[in-house]
Amino acid sequence: MKNMMEKLRQWVAATSIQFVLAPYLPSGLIWAALLLAYTDLMLVLLGQPAGYWMDRNRASSSLPFLEDLLSAGILPYLLVGFTYLVLLWMVLTVLTRSFALVVWMPFSFVHLTHTLFWAIGKSKLVDNVTWNQVLAVSINAISALILGIILVKLLLSPRQPAGDMAPRKGWIKPVALGAWVIVLSTAISISAIWPRGGWVPLHPEHTPGRRANSAVAYDPVRQKVVLFGGISDWLGSGFLYEKDTWEWDGNDWIEMKPKTIPPARIGHMMTYDEKHGVVVMFGGQDKSGSYMLADTWVWDGKDWMQMSPDNYPSGRRGGQLFYDHQLGKVILSGGHYYASPDKIITPLNDTWEWDGKNWQYVTSTLESLIITNPNVAYDPLRERTILFNYNQVMTWADGQWNEMDVSTKTPTRYGTWLAASLESGEMLLFGGVENSVQLNDTWIWNGDIWKELHPDLSPSPRDAHVMFYDPTRHSFILYGGVNPYALDEMWEFVLP
Repeated sequence: MKNMMEKLRQWVAATSIQFVLAPYLPSGLIWAALLLAYTDLMLVLLGQPAGYWMDRNRASSSLPFLEDLLSAGILPYLLVGFTYLVLLWMVLTVLTRSFALVVWMPFSFVHLTHTLFWAIGKSKLVDNVTWNQVLAVSINAISALILGIILVKLLLSPRQPAGDMAPRKGWIKPVALGAWVIVLSTAISISAIWPRGGWVPLHPEHTPGRRANSAVAYDPVRQKVVLFGGISDWLGSGFLYEKDTWEWDGNDWIEMKPKTIPPARIGHMMTYDEKHGVVVMFGGQDKSGSYMLADTWVWDGKDWMQMSPDNYPSGRRGGQLFYDHQLGKVILSGGHYYASPDKIITPLNDTWEWDGKNWQYVTSTLESLIITNPNVAYDPLRERTILFNYNQVMTWADGQWNEMDVSTKTPTRYGTWLAASLESGEMLLFGGVENSVQLNDTWIWNGDIWKELHPDLSPSPRDAHVMFYDPTRHSFILYGGVNPYALDEMWEFVLP
C-alpha cells in the first residue's frame, strides 16, 4: 500500500498540477483524522437503541440519510464507512499540505464534536436530549482547541521527507491504534449481544393521533392490539371524544372500518376472552362527561357487536376487566362512578363474571379499590393476575383481591398503566399522577420486588396513557396520555 500511494503521488505530481505538489500533510495528521472519523462512525452504532440489534428498522439518527443507511443493515453501514475512510485517507495523502488542511480541519472538527457530544451525554452530567446553546458553543471551542494543539505539535515539529509515509514515532503508535479499534469493536459486539434496555420513540406511518383515556386489548390469535375510543383534541371547553377502532400489527397502526360502531367513550375496559376468541369491552364514561355506560360489546376482528345480557353491572369507568384462566370467564371488578350533582368519585367494590352471553354477580370485594383506571396484567409464568392499586400489589384468587407483602414499593400514583411480558412475566409501570404532579419514572416488577429503572431517554411526564406488551417486537409499547393535552407520542421499551 505504501509503494502504491508513493507511485500515485509521483504520477499526480508529474502532471504539474499545483494543488497536488509537495510538501504533503504530515502522516500524523492523516492518522488523527482517520482515528476521529472511525471513532465517530463506531459511536453511531453504539448509540443505537437496544431494539436495533433485533430489528434494523429501529435505527435512530438525527440525519435522515444516516438513519436510512443504518436501516439497510450493519454490513452496508460498515461497508460505506470503510469506503469513506479510504477516500478520506487518499485525499489527505495525495493533496499538498495547504489544500489537505482545508479538508482536514472541517472533517476532523465535525467528527470530534460529535464524539464529545456523545461522551458528555453518556456521562449524564447534562441532559443528553436537549442541548443548550452554551453547551454547544463550549464543545465547539474545546474541539477547536484540541485540533489546534494537534496542528501546532505536528506542523512545527521537524518535517519528514515528502515521500516518507511512516507515522512519526512517539505520537501515534500502531499498537495504540489497533487497541482502540479493538476496544470500539468489542463495545459494539457487547451492545449487540447484550442490548441495554430503554425507551425509544417510535414513528409508524399511521397512528390514532392524539389520544388519552383509551383502552387496549391484545388478541393473541390474530396477533393484533386493539385500541378503541378515548379523547383527542382540545375543543376549548372540553376534549373531543372518539369512537374509532385501531389495530397495531407490530409495525403500524391500521384504522378499522366496522359496520357497527359503539358510542364514543373514555375510561372503558377491554380484555381478550380466550374461550370465545373475541375482545370484550364494557362501560366507560360517555361524551357528556357525567353519564356512565353499562353496555357490553365484543370485537371479532372485523366488526363490533353489542350484546344483550339479561343481567349486567351498573355503569362505571376505570374498573378491572380481565380473563380468569382458571374459571375460563371474563371478570369485572370495581370501578367508579360520579355521585351527582358534584361529580364526586364514588368507588365500586362489586365483582361480575361474563360467560360470553350474560353477566353474573359474584360478590363484593373486602375493600374498594382506589385506582381510577384499568391497571391489571397477567403473569403467565406464575399464572396469576396482578393489580397495581395506588402503590399496592394485589393478586386475584378465589374471587377477590389479596394484597401481596412486598419489600419495596413504588411512590403512590394513579392514572398509570401496568403491562406484563408474555415471555418472562416481568411487569412494567410508567408515569401516572400523584398530588397533581405528573410522573415519568419507569419501574419493573420481577414477581417479588419493584426496581426503578433509569433509562437514558424517557417519555415526558403523563397519565391516562395506554401500555401493552408486543410479543412480535419483544418490547413494551406506550401510546398517548395527557400532559396537559392529549399526546400522540408512541414509545417502545426493551427490557435490559
